[in-house]
Amino acid sequence: MTTSSSPWPFALSADAWNGAGMPLAHCNKLLSDDIDMVHAHMSAMFCRHSLHIEGGVPPIAFCHNQAPLRGLTFNATDYGNPYGRVVVTIPPMEELYLVQFSLSGRAEISQGDESFVLDPGEMCVLGSGQRVRQVFDQGYKHFTVKIPKADLETLLAQELGFRPGELHFSSRPVRLEGVAASFAGMVRTVCDDIDLGLTAYSHPRTCGSVEDTLKRLLLAAVPHNHSDLFNGSVSGLAPFYVRRAEEYIRAHAEEPISLADLIEVSGVSARSLHAGFRRFRDSTPMGYLKNHRLSLARSALQKGAEKGISVTDVALACGFTHLSKFARDYFERYGERPSTTLRACDFARV
Repeated sequence: MTTSSSPWPFALSADAWNGAGMPLAHCNKLLSDDIDMVHAHMSAMFCRHSLHIEGGVPPIAFCHNQAPLRGLTFNATDYGNPYGRVVVTIPPMEELYLVQFSLSGRAEISQGDESFVLDPGEMCVLGSGQRVRQVFDQGYKHFTVKIPKADLETLLAQELGFRPGELHFSSRPVRLEGVAASFAGMVRTVCDDIDLGLTAYSHPRTCGSVEDTLKRLLLAAVPHNHSDLFNGSVSGLAPFYVRRAEEYIRAHAEEPISLADLIEVSGVSARSLHAGFRRFRDSTPMGYLKNHRLSLARSALQKGAEKGISVTDVALACGFTHLSKFARDYFERYGERPSTTLRACDFARV
Protein backbone atom coordinates (compact mmCIF):
# COMPACT_ATOMS: atom_id res chain seq x y z
CA MET A 1 0.00 0.00 0.00
CA THR A 2 1.33 3.46 -0.81
CA THR A 3 0.60 6.62 1.14
CA SER A 4 0.41 9.99 -0.48
CA SER A 5 2.16 11.67 2.46
CA SER A 6 5.26 9.48 2.19
CA PRO A 7 8.32 10.81 0.34
CA TRP A 8 8.99 7.24 -0.79
CA PRO A 9 6.75 6.16 -3.68
CA PHE A 10 6.82 2.49 -2.66
CA ALA A 11 6.48 2.84 1.12
CA LEU A 12 4.40 0.19 2.89
CA SER A 13 2.10 0.92 5.82
CA ALA A 14 3.56 0.16 9.26
CA ASP A 15 0.31 -1.71 9.94
CA ALA A 16 1.86 -4.70 8.17
CA TRP A 17 4.28 -5.15 11.07
CA ASN A 18 2.46 -3.86 14.14
CA GLY A 19 -0.29 -6.48 14.14
CA ALA A 20 -2.99 -4.36 12.54
CA GLY A 21 -2.24 -5.98 9.19
CA MET A 22 0.03 -8.75 7.90
CA PRO A 23 3.46 -8.68 6.21
CA LEU A 24 3.75 -10.23 2.72
CA ALA A 25 0.09 -9.52 1.98
CA HIS A 26 0.67 -10.14 -1.74
CA CYS A 27 2.32 -13.51 -1.10
CA ASN A 28 -0.61 -15.45 0.36
CA LYS A 29 -0.33 -19.24 0.54
CA LEU A 30 -3.57 -20.17 2.31
CA LEU A 31 -6.79 -18.62 3.56
CA SER A 32 -9.03 -21.15 5.30
CA ASP A 33 -11.59 -21.75 8.04
CA ASP A 34 -10.94 -25.54 8.00
CA ILE A 35 -8.67 -26.52 10.91
CA ASP A 36 -7.73 -29.85 9.27
CA MET A 37 -6.67 -28.09 6.08
CA VAL A 38 -4.68 -25.60 8.13
CA HIS A 39 -2.91 -28.43 9.98
CA ALA A 40 -1.99 -30.24 6.75
CA HIS A 41 -0.78 -27.02 5.13
CA MET A 42 1.44 -25.92 8.03
CA SER A 43 2.91 -29.42 8.39
CA ALA A 44 3.91 -29.30 4.74
CA MET A 45 5.31 -25.76 4.98
CA PHE A 46 7.35 -26.33 8.18
CA CYS A 47 7.43 -29.79 9.75
CA ARG A 48 5.05 -32.34 11.20
CA HIS A 49 3.34 -31.24 14.40
CA SER A 50 0.11 -31.50 16.36
CA LEU A 51 -2.46 -28.69 16.30
CA HIS A 52 -5.64 -28.14 18.29
CA ILE A 53 -7.73 -25.32 19.70
CA GLU A 54 -8.56 -25.30 23.38
CA GLY A 55 -12.23 -24.85 24.20
CA GLY A 56 -13.78 -26.81 21.34
CA VAL A 57 -13.57 -25.92 17.66
CA PRO A 58 -14.49 -22.26 17.29
CA PRO A 59 -14.61 -20.55 13.90
CA ILE A 60 -11.20 -19.49 12.56
CA ALA A 61 -10.02 -17.26 9.72
CA PHE A 62 -6.53 -18.61 9.10
CA CYS A 63 -4.04 -16.71 6.93
CA HIS A 64 -0.50 -17.70 5.93
CA ASN A 65 1.71 -15.52 3.74
CA GLN A 66 5.09 -16.78 2.57
CA ALA A 67 8.03 -15.70 0.41
CA PRO A 68 11.28 -17.62 -0.22
CA LEU A 69 14.77 -16.46 -1.04
CA ARG A 70 17.23 -19.27 -1.74
CA GLY A 71 17.38 -21.58 1.27
CA LEU A 72 15.26 -19.70 3.80
CA THR A 73 11.61 -18.63 3.82
CA PHE A 74 9.73 -15.71 5.39
CA ASN A 75 6.33 -16.51 6.90
CA ALA A 76 3.53 -14.36 8.36
CA THR A 77 0.82 -16.35 10.16
CA ASP A 78 -2.52 -15.50 11.73
CA TYR A 79 -4.69 -18.38 12.96
CA GLY A 80 -7.63 -15.98 13.05
CA ASN A 81 -8.91 -17.33 16.32
CA PRO A 82 -11.33 -14.83 17.91
CA TYR A 83 -11.40 -16.69 21.23
CA GLY A 84 -9.92 -19.76 22.81
CA ARG A 85 -6.24 -20.65 22.37
CA VAL A 86 -4.32 -22.40 19.59
CA VAL A 87 -1.89 -25.09 20.79
CA VAL A 88 0.97 -26.27 18.55
CA THR A 89 3.31 -29.08 19.62
CA ILE A 90 6.40 -29.73 17.50
CA PRO A 91 8.65 -32.82 17.90
CA PRO A 92 12.43 -32.20 18.07
CA MET A 93 13.52 -30.45 14.86
CA GLU A 94 16.92 -31.79 13.79
CA GLU A 95 17.25 -30.06 10.42
CA LEU A 96 15.92 -26.51 10.77
CA TYR A 97 15.63 -23.47 12.99
CA LEU A 98 12.59 -21.21 13.26
CA VAL A 99 13.27 -17.59 14.20
CA GLN A 100 9.98 -16.26 15.57
CA PHE A 101 8.71 -12.72 16.19
CA SER A 102 5.41 -11.79 17.83
CA LEU A 103 3.51 -9.19 15.77
CA SER A 104 0.55 -8.92 18.15
CA GLY A 105 -0.61 -10.82 21.21
CA ARG A 106 1.56 -13.25 23.12
CA ALA A 107 2.70 -16.83 22.92
CA GLU A 108 3.53 -19.15 25.81
CA ILE A 109 6.42 -21.32 24.65
CA SER A 110 8.10 -24.37 26.18
CA GLN A 111 11.31 -25.62 24.57
CA GLY A 112 13.05 -28.50 26.30
CA ASP A 113 12.95 -27.59 30.01
CA GLU A 114 12.69 -23.84 29.34
CA SER A 115 9.36 -21.98 29.42
CA PHE A 116 8.81 -18.34 28.56
CA VAL A 117 6.39 -15.82 27.07
CA LEU A 118 7.18 -14.26 23.69
CA ASP A 119 5.82 -10.71 23.41
CA PRO A 120 5.96 -8.13 20.61
CA GLY A 121 9.41 -6.57 20.52
CA GLU A 122 11.12 -9.93 21.09
CA MET A 123 12.44 -12.81 19.00
CA CYS A 124 13.46 -16.36 19.79
CA VAL A 125 15.02 -19.31 17.99
CA LEU A 126 13.12 -22.59 18.06
CA GLY A 127 14.91 -25.83 17.25
CA SER A 128 18.17 -27.30 18.59
CA GLY A 129 16.64 -30.77 18.63
CA GLN A 130 14.20 -30.06 21.47
CA ARG A 131 10.44 -30.55 21.69
CA VAL A 132 8.55 -27.27 21.34
CA ARG A 133 5.05 -26.47 22.63
CA GLN A 134 3.41 -23.15 21.82
CA VAL A 135 0.12 -21.75 23.09
CA PHE A 136 -1.15 -18.73 21.13
CA ASP A 137 -3.61 -16.35 22.80
CA GLN A 138 -6.58 -15.12 20.82
CA GLY A 139 -5.62 -12.58 18.21
CA TYR A 140 -2.00 -13.74 18.12
CA LYS A 141 -0.06 -13.05 14.90
CA HIS A 142 3.54 -13.99 14.34
CA PHE A 143 6.33 -13.87 11.80
CA THR A 144 8.79 -16.72 11.29
CA VAL A 145 12.05 -17.09 9.38
CA LYS A 146 12.69 -20.72 8.50
CA ILE A 147 16.43 -21.48 8.16
CA PRO A 148 18.04 -24.88 7.42
CA LYS A 149 20.35 -25.83 10.27
CA ALA A 150 22.99 -27.19 7.86
CA ASP A 151 23.21 -23.79 6.15
CA LEU A 152 23.93 -22.01 9.43
CA GLU A 153 26.54 -24.57 10.47
CA THR A 154 28.26 -24.33 7.08
CA LEU A 155 28.45 -20.55 7.31
CA LEU A 156 29.75 -20.75 10.89
CA ALA A 157 32.50 -23.13 9.76
CA GLN A 158 33.43 -20.75 6.94
CA GLU A 159 33.68 -17.85 9.38
CA LEU A 160 35.78 -19.76 11.91
CA GLY A 161 37.92 -21.70 9.46
CA PHE A 162 36.96 -25.04 11.06
CA ARG A 163 33.86 -26.98 12.11
CA PRO A 164 33.35 -26.43 15.86
CA GLY A 165 30.57 -29.00 16.30
CA GLU A 166 26.77 -28.85 16.26
CA LEU A 167 25.12 -25.48 16.68
CA HIS A 168 22.64 -24.93 19.54
CA PHE A 169 20.95 -21.60 20.23
CA SER A 170 19.77 -20.35 23.61
CA SER A 171 16.08 -21.01 24.22
CA ARG A 172 15.44 -17.61 25.78
CA PRO A 173 13.81 -14.63 24.00
CA VAL A 174 16.00 -11.76 22.85
CA ARG A 175 14.82 -8.13 22.86
CA LEU A 176 14.88 -6.41 19.48
CA GLU A 177 17.79 -4.21 20.44
CA GLY A 178 21.31 -3.86 19.06
CA VAL A 179 22.20 -6.60 16.58
CA ALA A 180 18.80 -8.25 17.07
CA ALA A 181 17.12 -5.02 15.92
CA SER A 182 19.39 -4.97 12.86
CA PHE A 183 18.42 -8.55 12.04
CA ALA A 184 14.71 -7.76 12.39
CA GLY A 185 15.09 -4.54 10.38
CA MET A 186 16.79 -6.35 7.50
CA VAL A 187 14.08 -9.03 7.51
CA ARG A 188 11.43 -6.31 7.28
CA THR A 189 13.25 -4.46 4.49
CA VAL A 190 13.65 -7.59 2.38
CA CYS A 191 10.03 -8.67 2.92
CA ASP A 192 8.62 -5.22 2.14
CA ASP A 193 10.55 -5.17 -1.15
CA ILE A 194 9.28 -8.63 -2.05
CA ASP A 195 5.72 -7.64 -1.16
CA LEU A 196 6.00 -4.61 -3.45
CA GLY A 197 7.12 -6.79 -6.34
CA LEU A 198 10.70 -5.48 -6.28
CA THR A 199 13.34 -8.08 -7.13
CA ALA A 200 16.68 -6.74 -5.88
CA TYR A 201 16.93 -8.98 -2.80
CA SER A 202 15.56 -12.08 -4.53
CA HIS A 203 17.76 -11.63 -7.61
CA PRO A 204 19.85 -14.81 -8.19
CA ARG A 205 23.03 -12.70 -8.02
CA THR A 206 22.15 -11.15 -4.66
CA CYS A 207 19.91 -13.53 -2.71
CA GLY A 208 22.84 -15.65 -1.56
CA SER A 209 24.64 -12.64 -0.07
CA VAL A 210 21.39 -11.41 1.52
CA GLU A 211 20.85 -14.79 3.18
CA ASP A 212 24.45 -14.98 4.42
CA THR A 213 24.17 -11.51 5.95
CA LEU A 214 20.96 -12.48 7.75
CA LYS A 215 22.63 -15.66 9.07
CA ARG A 216 25.64 -13.73 10.33
CA LEU A 217 23.38 -11.22 12.09
CA LEU A 218 21.41 -14.05 13.69
CA LEU A 219 24.60 -15.74 14.92
CA ALA A 220 25.68 -12.42 16.44
CA ALA A 221 22.25 -11.54 17.91
CA VAL A 222 21.21 -14.75 19.69
CA PRO A 223 23.52 -16.53 22.17
CA HIS A 224 24.61 -20.04 21.15
CA ASN A 225 27.20 -22.61 22.17
CA HIS A 226 29.81 -21.16 19.79
CA SER A 227 29.21 -17.46 20.53
CA ASP A 228 32.62 -17.12 22.17
CA LEU A 229 34.28 -18.22 18.93
CA PHE A 230 31.99 -16.36 16.53
CA ASN A 231 32.16 -13.07 18.44
CA GLY A 232 35.94 -13.25 18.90
CA SER A 233 38.40 -11.02 17.09
CA VAL A 234 38.90 -11.62 13.36
CA SER A 235 42.52 -11.66 12.25
CA GLY A 236 42.30 -13.21 8.80
CA LEU A 237 43.03 -16.76 7.68
CA ALA A 238 45.04 -18.74 10.22
CA PRO A 239 48.50 -19.91 9.08
CA PHE A 240 49.17 -23.49 8.06
CA TYR A 241 50.69 -24.54 11.41
CA VAL A 242 47.57 -23.45 13.35
CA ARG A 243 45.32 -25.32 10.91
CA ARG A 244 47.51 -28.44 11.16
CA ALA A 245 47.16 -28.44 14.94
CA GLU A 246 43.39 -27.88 14.67
CA GLU A 247 42.98 -30.74 12.22
CA TYR A 248 44.94 -33.04 14.53
CA ILE A 249 42.77 -32.01 17.49
CA ARG A 250 39.54 -32.67 15.59
CA ALA A 251 40.75 -36.08 14.41
CA HIS A 252 42.17 -37.26 17.77
CA ALA A 253 40.22 -35.31 20.42
CA GLU A 254 39.19 -38.49 22.26
CA GLU A 255 42.84 -39.58 22.60
CA PRO A 256 45.49 -38.24 25.01
CA ILE A 257 47.02 -35.13 23.42
CA SER A 258 49.92 -33.16 24.88
CA LEU A 259 51.31 -29.78 23.95
CA ALA A 260 54.40 -31.59 22.67
CA ASP A 261 52.17 -33.55 20.26
CA LEU A 262 50.69 -30.34 18.87
CA ILE A 263 54.10 -28.72 18.51
CA GLU A 264 55.37 -31.74 16.61
CA VAL A 265 52.32 -31.83 14.31
CA SER A 266 52.48 -28.10 13.60
CA GLY A 267 56.14 -28.13 12.62
CA VAL A 268 56.95 -24.87 14.42
CA SER A 269 58.27 -23.87 17.82
CA ALA A 270 56.14 -23.74 20.95
CA ARG A 271 56.40 -19.97 20.95
CA SER A 272 55.19 -19.66 17.33
CA LEU A 273 52.34 -22.10 17.93
CA HIS A 274 51.16 -20.21 21.01
CA ALA A 275 51.41 -16.88 19.22
CA GLY A 276 49.41 -18.23 16.25
CA PHE A 277 46.61 -19.56 18.43
CA ARG A 278 46.50 -16.36 20.48
CA ARG A 279 46.25 -14.17 17.39
CA PHE A 280 43.95 -16.24 15.19
CA ARG A 281 41.90 -18.27 17.71
CA ASP A 282 42.07 -16.05 20.82
CA SER A 283 43.14 -19.10 22.81
CA THR A 284 46.11 -21.30 23.64
CA PRO A 285 46.57 -24.61 21.80
CA MET A 286 45.51 -26.59 24.89
CA GLY A 287 42.66 -24.18 25.56
CA TYR A 288 41.43 -24.77 22.03
CA LEU A 289 41.64 -28.54 22.65
CA LYS A 290 39.59 -28.20 25.83
CA ASN A 291 36.92 -26.09 24.13
CA HIS A 292 36.65 -28.55 21.25
CA ARG A 293 36.21 -31.44 23.67
CA LEU A 294 33.60 -29.49 25.60
CA SER A 295 31.66 -28.87 22.36
CA LEU A 296 31.79 -32.59 21.58
CA ALA A 297 30.61 -33.43 25.09
CA ARG A 298 27.69 -30.99 24.96
CA SER A 299 26.58 -32.39 21.62
CA ALA A 300 26.74 -35.94 22.98
CA LEU A 301 24.81 -34.99 26.14
CA GLN A 302 22.12 -33.18 24.14
CA LYS A 303 21.68 -36.27 21.99
CA GLY A 304 21.60 -38.43 25.11
CA ALA A 305 18.98 -40.85 23.81
CA GLU A 306 21.41 -43.76 23.83
CA LYS A 307 20.40 -46.34 26.39
CA GLY A 308 22.38 -46.14 29.61
CA ILE A 309 24.38 -43.04 28.66
CA SER A 310 25.98 -41.23 31.59
CA VAL A 311 28.00 -38.08 32.12
CA THR A 312 31.06 -40.24 32.86
CA ASP A 313 30.63 -42.14 29.58
CA VAL A 314 30.46 -38.88 27.64
CA ALA A 315 33.41 -37.28 29.43
CA LEU A 316 35.70 -40.24 28.85
CA ALA A 317 34.60 -40.64 25.24
CA CYS A 318 35.50 -36.99 24.59
CA GLY A 319 39.01 -37.24 26.03
CA PHE A 320 38.43 -35.97 29.59
CA THR A 321 40.18 -38.02 32.29
CA HIS A 322 39.51 -35.79 35.34
CA LEU A 323 35.75 -35.85 35.84
CA SER A 324 35.56 -33.10 38.46
CA LYS A 325 37.61 -30.76 36.26
CA PHE A 326 35.40 -31.64 33.30
CA ALA A 327 32.27 -30.74 35.29
CA ARG A 328 33.81 -27.44 36.42
CA ASP A 329 34.97 -26.45 32.92
CA TYR A 330 31.60 -27.45 31.46
CA PHE A 331 29.72 -25.29 33.96
CA GLU A 332 32.01 -22.31 33.32
CA ARG A 333 31.38 -22.47 29.58
CA TYR A 334 27.67 -23.38 29.40
CA GLY A 335 26.28 -22.16 32.73
CA GLU A 336 24.88 -25.55 33.71
CA ARG A 337 26.18 -28.90 34.93
CA PRO A 338 26.62 -31.79 32.45
CA SER A 339 23.97 -33.77 34.34
CA THR A 340 21.50 -30.90 33.84
CA THR A 341 22.04 -31.00 30.07
CA LEU A 342 21.53 -34.76 30.04
CA ARG A 343 18.35 -34.58 32.16
CA ALA A 344 16.94 -31.83 29.94
CA CYS A 345 17.51 -34.03 26.89
CA ASP A 346 15.75 -37.01 28.52
CA PHE A 347 12.86 -34.74 29.63
CA ALA A 348 12.45 -33.37 26.12
CA ARG A 349 12.01 -36.85 24.72
CA VAL A 350 9.37 -37.94 27.23
